Amino acid sequence: MRYSIKILGEYVGGNWTEQDLKQWLGMLGLNPVFTRENEETFIEIETPANRGDLFSAIGILRTLAPFSDIEIKYPEKDIIETSDRFLPVEIECFDDCFFYAGRIIESVKVEDSPSWLKEKLISAGFRSVNNVVDITNIVFWEFGQPLHAFDLDLLKEKIIVRRALDGEFIVTLDGVKRELSPQVLVISDSEKPVAVAGVMGGLNSEVTEKTTNLFIESAFFNPVRVRRSSKFLGLVTDASARFEKRVDPSLIIPALDRCCRLINEICGGKISKIITCGKNPDWNKSIDIEKKKIVQYLGCEIPDDFIIKVLTKLGCRVEQMSEYYRVIVPEGRSDLERDVDIIEEIAKYWGYDRIPEQMPLATIAFTPSSQEYLMLDKLRDIFVKLGFTEAVNLGFYGEIERNLFGGQVVEIINPLSRNYAYLRNSLIPGLLQNFRDNFNRKIDCLSLFEVGNIYCQKDHGFFEKPVACAGVVNKWDFYSFKGMIESLLVKIGYHNSVQKVSRSDTGDFVEFLQEGKPVAKIYLPGIRILKAYDLEQQNVFLSEINLEKFLMNGFPLTVYKPVSKYLPVKRDLALIVPDSINWKDVERTLFENIQGLENIEIFDIYRGKGIPEGCTGIAISVVLANKDGVLKKEDIDATVQKIVSILKESFSILLRQ
Repeated sequence: MRYSIKILGEYVGGNWTEQDLKQWLGMLGLNPVFTRENEETFIEIETPANRGDLFSAIGILRTLAPFSDIEIKYPEKDIIETSDRFLPVEIECFDDCFFYAGRIIESVKVEDSPSWLKEKLISAGFRSVNNVVDITNIVFWEFGQPLHAFDLDLLKEKIIVRRALDGEFIVTLDGVKRELSPQVLVISDSEKPVAVAGVMGGLNSEVTEKTTNLFIESAFFNPVRVRRSSKFLGLVTDASARFEKRVDPSLIIPALDRCCRLINEICGGKISKIITCGKNPDWNKSIDIEKKKIVQYLGCEIPDDFIIKVLTKLGCRVEQMSEYYRVIVPEGRSDLERDVDIIEEIAKYWGYDRIPEQMPLATIAFTPSSQEYLMLDKLRDIFVKLGFTEAVNLGFYGEIERNLFGGQVVEIINPLSRNYAYLRNSLIPGLLQNFRDNFNRKIDCLSLFEVGNIYCQKDHGFFEKPVACAGVVNKWDFYSFKGMIESLLVKIGYHNSVQKVSRSDTGDFVEFLQEGKPVAKIYLPGIRILKAYDLEQQNVFLSEINLEKFLMNGFPLTVYKPVSKYLPVKRDLALIVPDSINWKDVERTLFENIQGLENIEIFDIYRGKGIPEGCTGIAISVVLANKDGVLKKEDIDATVQKIVSILKESFSILLRQ
C-alpha cells in the first residue's frame, strides 16, 4: 500500500517535511521508498510480518507521532440510525470468526465517485469502481480494516459465516469460478456462498449501479483460516494480506461507522442499527518494565517524561511507579509482547545514534572441553570434509526396527510410546529413516553421518558404546564408498585392518578386523530392509565404526617423510593367486621385507582360460624407490626376483607365464 504525503497531511495537525519523513521512517527501520508522480510525493514501506497496524494511514501516523508535536485528526464517524431493517447473522465456528458486525443502508444511489474521492483512491493505489466500493477501499486505507459491501436484495434470508462444503463453487469478483473445500471459510446466505471470507466477494452479490440497498460487513476473521483459504484458492488480495497479519479489533466498529457515514454523505440512504454476532476478543494486556532494565539494555539513562510521551503517542497507557512502568498496550500493537519489545520502541525513538557505544561487561567462566569431546568434534570435521552432512537422531527405536534388524536390545520400562520402546543397538536404522524422510521430500541423492552411543545388553543392565555411522543414497558407487571408509579408518588409527565378507538375512557385510576383533563394517542392506524403508529402487551403502579404541588412543601421530629426489620405478607383475589367500597379508609381508617398496596396486583381476581352478589371475604394479640415488637395472631385477620368491614361498603365488 502506498501513501501520498499530501493526503496523509490531511489527517494531521502540524507540519512536517519530506526530509523529516525520510529520517523518521529510516529510524524505524521501515526502508521507505519515495517516488514522485505529477508533482506529488508517495511513500511505500516494508511492512514487517508482525506489524499489521502499518497497513493503514492511521497506523502510519500513530507510528510517526512520537517524533513531533503533530496530532492525528481521526476521520469523522458519527452516524444517525434511521432504518429499522434487520438481517440475521450466524457464525458456525467462533474459532474461524471471532466477531462479525454489519449495517444495512437502504435507498442508496450507486454511481461514479466524485472527483475528490477518485483522486484520493488512485493516490492510495486502488482503481475506481463505483462510489460504494470506492468508499470501502478508502476506509480500508484509512483504518486498515477490510470492509465488504453486499447487494442486500441479492442475499437470501440471513448471513452465515461457515466452512465451505465439498463440491461448492463460487464465482469471485474477478470473474473466476473457483471450487471450494472445507478448508475455505465463506460468507453465505441461506442458499449459497456469497464471498470468500477475508479474501474476495462473490459476483452473485456484487454492488452495481442497479443496487439500492446495501449490507456492509466488518469482521475479525482468524488469520490462520484466512491464510489457508487464500493458499487453497491461490488468491492473494489486499484484504487477505491484512487479515493474515491480524486486524485491530478496536477498529472493527469505528471503520464500519466511518464507511456508513461516507456512504450516507455521498450516496444517500438510511442507516440501520448495528448487527453483530460473536464477541471481540478481550484485550487487557499490560507489561511491567523495570526502569533499571532499560538502563541495562540500552546502556544509558532516558528521561521519564520522554518514555511516557513516546508510549502515550503510540497509543499505550502508562502508569509510572517508583521502580517500574506499567504499560497497557493498545489492541493494534500485537507485536508488543514483552518488556524487551517496549524497550526496543523506546530505543527507536530515542535514536540508536544517541546510545553510547560500549562493550557490555560480563564474566564468562572458561569451561574446558573434555579430550573425548574434542576428538569426536574433530572426527565430525573429517566426515564433513568428505562430503557428509550430520544427522542427529533419538537414542530409541520401536518394534518395527527390532523385528527388522534383530539382535539383543535393551527394553525401556516405561516408554513414551511403542515407537520408542527400546534403546538403539545400532545407528543404521536411524540413518535409513533419515533417507526415507528425505526421499519422500524429493531429496534422492544424499550422504549423512551420525556420531553417538549405542546400547548393548549385559548380564546386569547395559553399557554404552560410542560409534560413528555413515551412509549414502545414490551418491557414490560401492568401491568409492568403501575407499572413503578405508581412508577414514586410517585417519583414526585403524591401520592394516583385515577385511572379511559375510552375509545375513538383512544384507551383505564387509567387516574390518584388527587383532581378530571387528572395528568397523560396511553394510549393503538386503531387499527386505530396503522395502521396509521404501528404498528398494535406490543404491544404499552404510558403514558403522566402533570408536572405543579411537577414543582410547586418539588420532595417530603424523610423521613427515621426505620426498625422494630420484624418480621411482614401476614394474608390473602378472600373478596366479590361490583364492584362499588374504591379500592384506600379502601386502603386509612385502612391505615388511622389501626395502624401498613404496606402493602396491592391483590394476586387473581375471578368471577364466589359463587360470587353474581355485585361483585368480591378478596383475599388480609395484613402485620401488631409493632415496640415496638412482636405482640400477641389476638392483631392480634383484628386488623383483625377491618379491617373486617371497610370494611363492610364503603364499604359493606364482608368476603367470
